[in-house]
Amino acid sequence: MMGPFDENEDEEMDDNEEHDEEYYENLKLENEIKKIKLSLEHGTDLSGQLSEAELPPEIEGKFLDYISQFESEFAKRKTIKVYELAGSPEWKPSDEIGDDEIDEELAKLVKILRKKGISVDTICDVEPRMMYQFITEELFHHETNDIQIPGMIHGFIYEEFHPNHEHDIKNRCKDFVRQVLDKEDEWQPKFLNLPSEINTINGMLTCDVLIERLGNFRDAFSSFTINDYEIKSVEVDGDSGKLTGTMDYTGVIDGSNDTIDFKGGCEFGMKKIDDWWIIDSIIAPGMGLERRL
Repeated sequence: MMGPFDENEDEEMDDNEEHDEEYYENLKLENEIKKIKLSLEHGTDLSGQLSEAELPPEIEGKFLDYISQFESEFAKRKTIKVYELAGSPEWKPSDEIGDDEIDEELAKLVKILRKKGISVDTICDVEPRMMYQFITEELFHHETNDIQIPGMIHGFIYEEFHPNHEHDIKNRCKDFVRQVLDKEDEWQPKFLNLPSEINTINGMLTCDVLIERLGNFRDAFSSFTINDYEIKSVEVDGDSGKLTGTMDYTGVIDGSNDTIDFKGGCEFGMKKIDDWWIIDSIIAPGMGLERRL
Protein backbone atom coordinates (compact mmCIF):
# COMPACT_ATOMS: atom_id res chain seq x y z
CA MET A 1 0.00 0.00 0.00
CA MET A 2 1.49 3.30 -1.07
CA GLY A 3 1.70 6.23 1.34
CA PRO A 4 1.02 9.87 0.47
CA PHE A 5 4.71 10.62 -0.28
CA ASP A 6 5.76 7.39 -2.06
CA GLU A 7 5.38 8.76 -5.59
CA ASN A 8 7.50 11.83 -4.78
CA GLU A 9 10.18 9.62 -3.24
CA ASP A 10 10.31 7.49 -6.40
CA GLU A 11 10.74 10.62 -8.51
CA GLU A 12 13.56 11.85 -6.25
CA MET A 13 15.32 8.47 -6.49
CA ASP A 14 15.09 8.59 -10.29
CA ASP A 15 16.48 12.14 -10.29
CA ASN A 16 19.38 11.07 -8.03
CA GLU A 17 20.18 8.09 -10.23
CA GLU A 18 20.21 10.31 -13.33
CA HIS A 19 22.41 12.82 -11.48
CA ASP A 20 24.85 10.10 -10.37
CA GLU A 21 24.99 8.65 -13.87
CA GLU A 22 25.73 12.06 -15.35
CA TYR A 23 28.35 12.71 -12.66
CA TYR A 24 30.20 9.46 -13.40
CA GLU A 25 30.01 9.99 -17.14
CA ASN A 26 31.62 13.42 -16.66
CA LEU A 27 34.35 11.85 -14.52
CA LYS A 28 35.03 9.24 -17.18
CA LEU A 29 35.27 11.98 -19.82
CA GLU A 30 37.70 13.95 -17.64
CA ASN A 31 39.83 10.84 -17.20
CA GLU A 32 39.97 10.24 -20.94
CA ILE A 33 41.14 13.85 -21.41
CA LYS A 34 43.83 13.30 -18.75
CA LYS A 35 45.03 10.19 -20.59
CA ILE A 36 45.25 12.12 -23.86
CA LYS A 37 47.27 14.90 -22.15
CA LEU A 38 49.64 12.33 -20.63
CA SER A 39 50.12 10.77 -24.05
CA LEU A 40 50.73 14.09 -25.82
CA GLU A 41 52.93 15.69 -23.16
CA HIS A 42 54.90 12.69 -21.89
CA GLY A 43 54.26 9.83 -24.32
CA THR A 44 52.54 7.87 -21.55
CA ASP A 45 49.89 5.39 -22.70
CA LEU A 46 47.87 3.97 -19.80
CA SER A 47 44.53 3.59 -21.51
CA GLY A 48 44.71 -0.16 -22.06
CA GLN A 49 46.10 -0.95 -18.61
CA LEU A 50 43.58 1.19 -16.77
CA SER A 51 40.59 -0.03 -18.76
CA GLU A 52 41.54 -3.63 -17.95
CA ALA A 53 41.81 -2.75 -14.26
CA GLU A 54 38.20 -1.41 -14.23
CA LEU A 55 38.95 1.19 -11.56
CA PRO A 56 36.17 3.40 -10.22
CA PRO A 57 36.39 6.76 -12.07
CA GLU A 58 37.28 8.68 -8.87
CA ILE A 59 40.22 6.36 -8.12
CA GLU A 60 41.32 6.34 -11.75
CA GLY A 61 41.25 10.16 -11.78
CA LYS A 62 43.46 10.39 -8.67
CA PHE A 63 45.86 7.85 -10.13
CA LEU A 64 46.12 9.82 -13.38
CA ASP A 65 46.78 13.02 -11.40
CA TYR A 66 49.58 11.24 -9.55
CA ILE A 67 51.12 9.96 -12.79
CA SER A 68 50.89 13.44 -14.33
CA GLN A 69 52.64 14.99 -11.33
CA PHE A 70 55.33 12.29 -11.39
CA GLU A 71 55.96 12.73 -15.12
CA SER A 72 56.19 16.51 -14.75
CA GLU A 73 58.71 16.21 -11.91
CA PHE A 74 60.70 13.52 -13.71
CA ALA A 75 60.87 15.63 -16.88
CA LYS A 76 62.84 18.29 -14.95
CA ARG A 77 65.70 15.76 -14.61
CA LYS A 78 66.70 17.21 -11.24
CA THR A 79 68.72 15.09 -8.86
CA ILE A 80 69.36 15.34 -5.15
CA LYS A 81 71.54 13.54 -2.63
CA VAL A 82 69.65 11.07 -0.48
CA TYR A 83 70.96 12.91 2.60
CA GLU A 84 69.27 16.13 1.45
CA LEU A 85 66.13 14.25 0.44
CA ALA A 86 66.03 12.91 4.01
CA GLY A 87 66.10 16.47 5.40
CA SER A 88 69.84 16.43 6.27
CA PRO A 89 69.30 14.61 9.60
CA GLU A 90 71.89 14.49 12.37
CA TRP A 91 73.68 11.17 12.77
CA LYS A 92 76.55 9.70 14.74
CA PRO A 93 79.61 8.22 13.06
CA SER A 94 79.60 4.45 13.36
CA ASP A 95 82.83 4.34 15.39
CA GLU A 96 81.20 6.49 18.08
CA ILE A 97 78.37 4.01 18.61
CA GLY A 98 78.80 1.06 20.95
CA ASP A 99 77.70 -2.45 20.10
CA ASP A 100 74.86 -2.16 22.62
CA GLU A 101 73.59 1.03 20.92
CA ILE A 102 73.85 0.24 17.23
CA ASP A 103 70.42 -1.42 16.94
CA GLU A 104 68.72 1.60 18.49
CA GLU A 105 70.64 4.13 16.35
CA LEU A 106 69.84 2.18 13.19
CA ALA A 107 66.15 2.03 14.13
CA LYS A 108 66.12 5.82 14.71
CA LEU A 109 67.73 6.44 11.35
CA VAL A 110 65.35 4.13 9.49
CA LYS A 111 62.39 5.86 11.15
CA ILE A 112 63.64 9.28 10.02
CA LEU A 113 64.07 8.03 6.45
CA ARG A 114 60.58 6.51 6.37
CA LYS A 115 59.03 9.82 7.44
CA LYS A 116 60.71 11.37 4.41
CA GLY A 117 59.43 8.66 2.06
CA ILE A 118 62.71 6.71 1.86
CA SER A 119 62.88 2.94 2.41
CA VAL A 120 66.07 0.91 2.70
CA ASP A 121 65.66 -2.88 2.50
CA THR A 122 67.85 -5.96 2.18
CA ILE A 123 67.37 -9.30 0.47
CA CYS A 124 69.80 -11.14 2.72
CA ASP A 125 70.71 -10.63 6.36
CA VAL A 126 73.03 -7.67 6.91
CA GLU A 127 74.68 -6.86 10.24
CA PRO A 128 73.16 -3.74 11.89
CA ARG A 129 76.49 -1.87 11.99
CA MET A 130 77.19 -2.67 8.34
CA MET A 131 73.70 -1.43 7.43
CA TYR A 132 74.20 1.75 9.45
CA GLN A 133 77.54 2.39 7.73
CA PHE A 134 75.97 1.75 4.32
CA ILE A 135 73.25 4.35 4.92
CA THR A 136 75.42 7.06 6.46
CA GLU A 137 78.67 6.60 4.56
CA GLU A 138 77.38 5.54 1.14
CA LEU A 139 73.66 5.94 0.54
CA PHE A 140 73.57 9.49 1.93
CA HIS A 141 76.01 10.52 -0.84
CA HIS A 142 74.03 8.74 -3.57
CA GLU A 143 72.26 10.96 -6.14
CA THR A 144 68.63 10.16 -6.91
CA ASN A 145 65.78 11.78 -8.82
CA ASP A 146 64.47 14.83 -6.99
CA ILE A 147 60.82 13.84 -7.13
CA GLN A 148 58.93 14.65 -3.97
CA ILE A 149 55.25 13.77 -4.21
CA PRO A 150 53.09 13.03 -1.15
CA GLY A 151 52.81 9.27 -0.75
CA MET A 152 55.73 8.46 -3.05
CA ILE A 153 58.43 6.10 -1.72
CA HIS A 154 62.07 6.22 -2.81
CA GLY A 155 63.14 2.59 -2.39
CA PHE A 156 66.73 1.38 -2.10
CA ILE A 157 68.01 -2.19 -1.70
CA TYR A 158 71.37 -2.90 -0.11
CA GLU A 159 72.21 -5.64 -2.60
CA GLU A 160 71.83 -3.22 -5.52
CA PHE A 161 74.96 -1.53 -4.18
CA HIS A 162 76.66 -4.63 -2.78
CA PRO A 163 75.46 -7.72 -4.70
CA ASN A 164 75.42 -11.03 -2.83
CA HIS A 165 76.76 -13.24 -5.63
CA GLU A 166 76.47 -16.46 -3.65
CA HIS A 167 72.80 -15.79 -2.94
CA ASP A 168 72.13 -14.91 -6.59
CA ILE A 169 73.83 -18.06 -7.89
CA LYS A 170 71.84 -20.24 -5.49
CA ASN A 171 68.61 -18.61 -6.67
CA ARG A 172 69.43 -19.03 -10.38
CA CYS A 173 70.11 -22.74 -9.93
CA LYS A 174 67.08 -23.27 -7.70
CA ASP A 175 64.92 -21.54 -10.33
CA PHE A 176 66.30 -23.86 -13.01
CA VAL A 177 65.43 -26.98 -11.01
CA ARG A 178 61.95 -25.65 -10.20
CA GLN A 179 61.21 -24.62 -13.80
CA VAL A 180 62.13 -28.05 -15.14
CA LEU A 181 60.55 -30.25 -12.46
CA ASP A 182 57.45 -28.30 -11.43
CA LYS A 183 54.77 -29.76 -13.70
CA GLU A 184 52.01 -27.75 -12.05
CA ASP A 185 53.35 -24.60 -13.72
CA GLU A 186 53.32 -24.02 -17.47
CA TRP A 187 56.62 -24.82 -19.20
CA GLN A 188 58.19 -21.42 -19.88
CA PRO A 189 61.82 -22.07 -20.85
CA LYS A 190 62.51 -18.38 -21.54
CA PHE A 191 62.61 -17.89 -17.77
CA LEU A 192 65.60 -20.24 -17.59
CA ASN A 193 67.70 -17.34 -18.94
CA LEU A 194 70.10 -19.64 -20.75
CA PRO A 195 72.84 -18.41 -23.09
CA SER A 196 72.97 -19.31 -26.79
CA GLU A 197 75.22 -22.32 -26.04
CA ILE A 198 75.48 -24.45 -22.89
CA ASN A 199 78.20 -26.91 -21.96
CA THR A 200 76.65 -30.23 -20.88
CA ILE A 201 77.83 -33.74 -20.14
CA ASN A 202 77.02 -34.45 -23.80
CA GLY A 203 79.19 -31.60 -25.01
CA MET A 204 78.16 -28.14 -26.19
CA LEU A 205 74.48 -27.78 -27.03
CA THR A 206 72.63 -24.83 -28.44
CA CYS A 207 70.00 -23.31 -26.20
CA ASP A 208 67.20 -24.45 -28.54
CA VAL A 209 68.41 -28.06 -28.55
CA LEU A 210 68.77 -28.17 -24.76
CA ILE A 211 65.31 -26.66 -24.23
CA GLU A 212 63.81 -29.21 -26.64
CA ARG A 213 65.45 -32.07 -24.72
CA LEU A 214 64.32 -30.69 -21.36
CA GLY A 215 60.78 -30.31 -22.74
CA ASN A 216 60.76 -33.91 -24.00
CA PHE A 217 62.02 -35.10 -20.61
CA ARG A 218 59.23 -33.21 -18.83
CA ASP A 219 56.60 -34.55 -21.23
CA ALA A 220 57.62 -38.14 -20.44
CA PHE A 221 56.41 -37.72 -16.86
CA SER A 222 53.07 -36.65 -15.41
CA SER A 223 54.66 -35.28 -12.24
CA PHE A 224 57.87 -34.97 -10.28
CA THR A 225 58.55 -35.01 -6.54
CA ILE A 226 61.75 -33.38 -5.32
CA ASN A 227 62.93 -35.49 -2.40
CA ASP A 228 66.11 -33.54 -1.77
CA TYR A 229 68.12 -30.71 -3.29
CA GLU A 230 71.25 -29.95 -1.31
CA ILE A 231 73.85 -27.30 -2.10
CA LYS A 232 77.36 -28.42 -1.16
CA SER A 233 79.37 -25.38 -2.20
CA VAL A 234 79.30 -22.14 -4.17
CA GLU A 235 82.47 -20.69 -5.70
CA VAL A 236 82.80 -17.20 -7.13
CA ASP A 237 85.82 -16.01 -9.11
CA GLY A 238 85.26 -12.65 -10.76
CA ASP A 239 82.59 -13.08 -13.43
CA SER A 240 82.63 -16.89 -13.15
CA GLY A 241 81.06 -19.14 -10.55
CA LYS A 242 80.14 -22.72 -9.81
CA LEU A 243 77.54 -24.43 -7.64
CA THR A 244 77.90 -28.09 -6.69
CA GLY A 245 75.36 -30.20 -4.86
CA THR A 246 73.15 -33.26 -4.99
CA MET A 247 69.66 -33.86 -6.35
CA ASP A 248 67.15 -36.59 -5.52
CA TYR A 249 63.76 -36.61 -7.24
CA THR A 250 61.12 -39.04 -8.45
CA GLY A 251 59.17 -38.90 -11.69
CA VAL A 252 55.81 -40.57 -12.40
CA ILE A 253 55.84 -41.93 -15.96
CA ASP A 254 53.10 -40.34 -18.02
CA GLY A 255 50.13 -42.64 -18.58
CA SER A 256 51.00 -45.01 -15.75
CA ASN A 257 51.69 -45.21 -12.03
CA ASP A 258 55.26 -46.38 -12.54
CA THR A 259 58.00 -44.20 -11.13
CA ILE A 260 61.68 -43.61 -11.78
CA ASP A 261 64.08 -42.29 -9.15
CA PHE A 262 66.81 -39.85 -10.17
CA LYS A 263 69.62 -39.25 -7.74
CA GLY A 264 73.18 -37.96 -8.01
CA GLY A 265 75.54 -35.04 -8.05
CA CYS A 266 74.75 -31.79 -9.83
CA GLU A 267 77.02 -29.00 -10.98
CA PHE A 268 76.09 -25.65 -12.45
CA GLY A 269 78.72 -23.48 -14.07
CA MET A 270 77.84 -19.78 -13.89
CA LYS A 271 78.78 -16.64 -15.80
CA LYS A 272 77.95 -13.05 -14.85
CA ILE A 273 76.72 -10.91 -17.72
CA ASP A 274 75.58 -7.32 -17.05
CA ASP A 275 75.42 -8.01 -13.29
CA TRP A 276 73.13 -11.02 -13.87
CA TRP A 277 74.26 -14.60 -13.26
CA ILE A 278 73.33 -17.15 -15.95
CA ILE A 279 73.95 -20.90 -16.19
CA ASP A 280 76.45 -21.78 -18.91
CA SER A 281 77.20 -25.42 -18.02
CA ILE A 282 75.05 -28.15 -16.44
CA ILE A 283 75.49 -31.61 -14.98
CA ALA A 284 72.39 -33.06 -13.29
CA PRO A 285 70.80 -36.48 -12.67
CA GLY A 286 68.21 -37.31 -15.33
CA MET A 287 67.16 -34.68 -17.89
CA GLY A 288 69.79 -36.18 -20.22
CA LEU A 289 72.36 -34.24 -18.23
CA GLU A 290 73.59 -36.92 -15.83
CA ARG A 291 77.24 -37.50 -15.08
CA ARG A 292 78.76 -40.48 -16.84
CA LEU A 293 80.36 -43.03 -14.53
